[in-house]
Amino acid sequence: MSKRNAKTDRGLSGQPGLFDMSMPDGIFDILLGLKQLMSREMNGHNRHVVAMQISRLTGRELSKDMLDKYVSSDAAYRPPADALVAFCHVTGSLEVFRYLLEPLGSDVLNPEDRDLIRLARVEEKIRELQAESQHIRAKRGIK
Repeated sequence: MSKRNAKTDRGLSGQPGLFDMSMPDGIFDILLGLKQLMSREMNGHNRHVVAMQISRLTGRELSKDMLDKYVSSDAAYRPPADALVAFCHVTGSLEVFRYLLEPLGSDVLNPEDRDLIRLARVEEKIRELQAESQHIRAKRGIK
């Protein structure tokens, strides 16, 4: 019997290794939940109209029957990305993308809040520039 030594990568990079298994298996198994959410988001909407609008916006034919398959529990039918974007536009809800980003610890920025994020970034840049200015002034003895 041979003696095996476990080799551990002791590299300096903080980046996870290629085969890092730190995330639990199945964490991105979210298809059924996505389909259920899409079905709930269509409450109060005519599915024929939703399908027609998605077809118009994506330039690809989507029937009401195919839309129903996308939101069914059958994993063989997965909504394509362009249909998801059009779906969110038609239903007026960003919940689909919130749901998709949740396992990553991210969220969707509402369009009406974009200016607040821009303001926060500008103010952070101002603080950085003021700190740099103070450092130079202190270094040169300028008050």
